[in-house]
Amino acid sequence: MNLEDLVKKARGGRVVASGFLNPKEQEALHALAAREGLALAWFGGLPAAERRLGVLHPPEVPAVNDPTWVGWLADEDPEQAAARLRRALDTGELGDVRSRPEGVLFAATRAAQARLAAAGLAAVDPPEAHRPRRRRKTRTLVVPSLRVDVVGAKGFGVSRSYFAKGVKAGKVRLRGHVADAKDEVREGDTLIAEGLGQVTLVRVVGRTTRGNYKVELTSER
Repeated sequence: MNLEDLVKKARGGRVVASGFLNPKEQEALHALAAREGLALAWFGGLPAAERRLGVLHPPEVPAVNDPTWVGWLADEDPEQAAARLRRALDTGELGDVRSRPEGVLFAATRAAQARLAAAGLAAVDPPEAHRPRRRRKTRTLVVPSLRVDVVGAKGFGVSRSYFAKGVKAGKVRLRGHVADAKDEVREGDTLIAEGLGQVTLVRVVGRTTRGNYKVELTSER
């Protein structure tokens, strides 16, 4: 997948979706979108997904649709199921794959269902008992800095000392790498914290009279 070509298509005012990208590819697309002044929305299908799909769009477009689909393979060995999914789909069509007691839950593009059926895989929408439960909240908050430990604690609603312990233990990732407490979170970045979920810095709204940052954060658990 050529990320430059995606940006070129979006530059003309179109809404363009990438395939699923690994964290390093996400970082590269984020940099290209920022360089061109394009808005970028991320979708992983599953909560706190590592592989995500980016949708480039003009800044004047307020919101874009989620192009992902979450599928279910019943009574499948997780490793074998993942291998079968990867054989049937291109890399960009398949997101995270997660095992459950009675099958495998996975994220894919919406066009993937027909491809899987043609490959003999009976992938369906997840049954109610295995449907991923999401709690998504977007809030505008004030933080003294954009450090990982500050933004993460505020976004997840936990104490800074508690979140800092998780960072120190290597349980928080930023831009595809284990985060350091002193790393700064940029617009469009997502913090993924083991056991907590993910927080995305949607945008920096501005600065307060005291020099703090007013930010829009989306948290997902």
